[in-house]
Amino acid sequence: MAGTLTKYEALLGELEPYSPSALTLKKSLADVGIAETEWNKEYAAESDKTNIAKAAISVLKRMIVLSSDSMGKTSQGYSVDELRKRIRDLATENGFDISDFDKVPAIIDGSMLW
Repeated sequence: MAGTLTKYEALLGELEPYSPSALTLKKSLADVGIAETEWNKEYAAESDKTNIAKAAISVLKRMIVLSSDSMGKTSQGYSVDELRKRIRDLATENGFDISDFDKVPAIIDGSMLW
């Protein structure tokens, strides 16, 4: 399998420069219907791109609640605005409705409060 990109690696590629845990990645793949037996199979853009994008968005949504993460001797900080931008970009690239993935605050009439 040298030289081929696996579905797991494709997910990692969509998430760079962020480095979530292997468990988070595996759960995200399972959640979009990619069976464990498929994770190390070759990635085919024409058939796998949207599921990998959905899995990546799922991981990025979980990261929004963190401002930083530390594991052992490494740590990374997160910009919530940049994470949201990456989610929007992935959604747009794959023809998804962004409102399904990123809740945009709505302005409501507060007159009922007076």
